[in-house]
Amino acid sequence: MAINATHYDYIPALPNGKSKRNRIVNAIIETPKASRHKYALMPEYGIIAFHDVLPEDLEWPYDYGFIPQTLAPDKDPVDILVVNRDGLFSGCLIQARVIGAIRETKDGIENDRLIAVPLPSPGTPLATDAYTEILDLPKEVFERIERFLVRYSSEQGHAIKISAVVGAREAMKTIASGRRKFKKKRPA
Repeated sequence: MAINATHYDYIPALPNGKSKRNRIVNAIIETPKASRHKYALMPEYGIIAFHDVLPEDLEWPYDYGFIPQTLAPDKDPVDILVVNRDGLFSGCLIQARVIGAIRETKDGIENDRLIAVPLPSPGTPLATDAYTEILDLPKEVFERIERFLVRYSSEQGHAIKISAVVGAREAMKTIASGRRKFKKKRPA
């Protein structure tokens, strides 16, 4: 029997009252920015658990997690990286604006990484407020993400290939597909 302590699967991919057009999604952070530890959802228990440790000179460049009520081709929820100055915490729910995706394959299986930014915070402007498309990211931020994704996967022994970088509209199609797959898999 499955135990689901936190019911992440009850959280909708798109916040209530939000349309796909504004590209706002719910994201659950698994691994916080600057962590050398990798955390991952254990769906059978409904918790985020320790997964492994990264090498000494490698850490997560930004908050990393998943979009609830989605299922990617690798059988996990759709991955998302939230570009944020300060890291959040494991299990944190954040509404974020999708700006694009890095399309990649890991060991021959599609494993896209969506890129998003936090929603603007009233009275506290952030640099990320101006990012609406992945090409708005400063070049060094994008290159840091790309280098990390390739190195992290290769350190894990996986063959990784980045096939494309796509904008927000295409990234939202990944979410729509993931939502359809989740609904098919979920028992009525």
